[in-house]
Amino acid sequence: MNKLGFAAGAALLASTAMVQAGGIERTNQSVDIIFEEGSLVEFGLTYAMPSVSGFAGADTGIMSPNYFGVSGAYKTDLGDKISLAIIFDQPFGSAADYPAGSAYGGAVAELSSSAITVIGSYDITDKIVAFGGVSYQTMQATASLPYAGYTVDASAASGFGYIAGAAFQIPDIALRVSLTYRSEITTNHDTAETGMPESGSDITTVTTPQSVNLEFQTGVNPKTLVFGSVRWVNWAAFDLSPPDLFGATGSSLINYTDDRVTFNIGVGRKLSETLSAAVTLGYEKNLHGDPSPLSPTDGFFSLGAGLTYTMGNTKISGGAKYIWLGDSTGLGGSFTDNSAIGIGINFSVAM
Repeated sequence: MNKLGFAAGAALLASTAMVQAGGIERTNQSVDIIFEEGSLVEFGLTYAMPSVSGFAGADTGIMSPNYFGVSGAYKTDLGDKISLAIIFDQPFGSAADYPAGSAYGGAVAELSSSAITVIGSYDITDKIVAFGGVSYQTMQATASLPYAGYTVDASAASGFGYIAGAAFQIPDIALRVSLTYRSEITTNHDTAETGMPESGSDITTVTTPQSVNLEFQTGVNPKTLVFGSVRWVNWAAFDLSPPDLFGATGSSLINYTDDRVTFNIGVGRKLSETLSAAVTLGYEKNLHGDPSPLSPTDGFFSLGAGLTYTMGNTKISGGAKYIWLGDSTGLGGSFTDNSAIGIGINFSVAM
């Protein structure tokens, strides 16, 4: 049985699932490429089209701009038992662009990030694998809130975190269960603010949250694979608060009162020697938090599908996902009946 014949499409579907969900996550930060056979290079593109609006004293209009995501990875074996992978992704992001004349009229904000993760694995036995590594993450953020007479620019800053995990696998039946821990990463941003009594230059400290990924897959028969994941993220510890923001929007631009647990499950099916398909379901509970102008949805349910086409040593995967975004109502307003669409393509070349 091809151990990972369906996994490329599954991974692509997982990446498009993170549209406006799980706090400000835009990828699931999986390190599954470390388990691939031999040496390979991957490159992926995703495009997200969220449609988010609400009512906060007035209609907010559509405030969620579309965005691209880029990812890439390289994996190789350094011997019979040791493997190395280098992964690039854009794990966190948020954007808001409220139309002029709407509630929060003219407010514009953007947070972006990128990360390079270097991870190595060691086969303790033919069934047990230990892995770990480091992640170098860069983040930056800007916001303009005309209704509060306030602007902020937190310049790019970088920090390090670590990854540790283990996996149990039985390759003959495509069975693998892996558990991955990622540490929090702290960055200190030079910050320029205007429109507040103490406006000027200062430092904003941002700590992206620690997380745990439980991922699994197993072959049902030679043509069918079941896969899924459970992801916990410590979002209750996250807060983006420029030094002089108090009084402009409250105490922070983005924060969360609860952690998040995200579930994904899917089925892959080999249709021919060159073509396979996958479908996925995703769920994150609505915790009924108070909406933030920059992060106004809560939880989601998703449905996705994808195809993987194999040509010799090359795989091309395409996927699409529709996400029903959870309602959020409270003191910050009411954001209901929102949705998003994510599409993507991934190229994988064995070397």
